[in-house]
Amino acid sequence: MDIFLEQIKLLSGNTNEALISLIIDKTMIEISDYRKMDFDICNERMTNVLVDMAVVKLNRFGTEGLSSQSYSGVSESYIDEYPHYILKQLNSIKYSKNKKWGIL
Repeated sequence: MDIFLEQIKLLSGNTNEALISLIIDKTMIEISDYRKMDFDICNERMTNVLVDMAVVKLNRFGTEGLSSQSYSGVSESYIDEYPHYILKQLNSIKYSKNKKWGIL
């Protein structure tokens, strides 16, 4: 778990270890729920998407999560889903649940 912490700190610039650890734990659960299987810490693709998702979550704590902002009309729009590259990674690990292909 320390490797995730260090990678996320480097990519996000955030050094709050308690917050990052909480986000890591919550993201592992989110990935497990999405896959409908336990998080596999040895799966490189799964750990890669974990780091990417955690960085996005950290960035959304500040103004980085804004998709648009208007000062005179006091209007703000926030990104409410993960970027396409993360969704692609999630789908990749979701549909690779130890499938064994045989002769039909």
